[in-house]
Amino acid sequence: MLRSKRYAGGLLLAGLVLAVGTPIYLGLAAPHLSVYLLNPFILLGQPVPYLACAGLWLPWRAPAAARIALILAGLLLLAALVLYLPMLWAPGARGGDMIGFAFILISTVTTLALFVGSAMAALGLWVRVRGRRTHSVAA
Repeated sequence: MLRSKRYAGGLLLAGLVLAVGTPIYLGLAAPHLSVYLLNPFILLGQPVPYLACAGLWLPWRAPAAARIALILAGLLLLAALVLYLPMLWAPGARGGDMIGFAFILISTVTTLALFVGSAMAALGLWVRVRGRRTHSVAA
């Protein structure tokens, strides 16, 4: 369980660094984007899904919660890699005043997806625990 939490924390940290580092790097590499990307609102919005995942799943002691944290952290990192690596590959290729909105949208959608995935996982845990209680009472 501790190992799963450690791996989940590492995946969350990697995704967080990528999510916060991408707008900073793009703002520095393409100075015409710095007005949009080095905005505190955008930089403070990027870590929200990673911090929410850590806050929702890492405090629990149950092994199932650690497993869910690991899965969600892996999915968040995968989404970050898919979304941010093309931007890092060619920093000047994307531009315009809507790039800031794109980062806000990425953070919002990944946070909503995290909450939906967390709700589904919590519901699955609840059904599993309730099923165990029903079987133990019947026995």
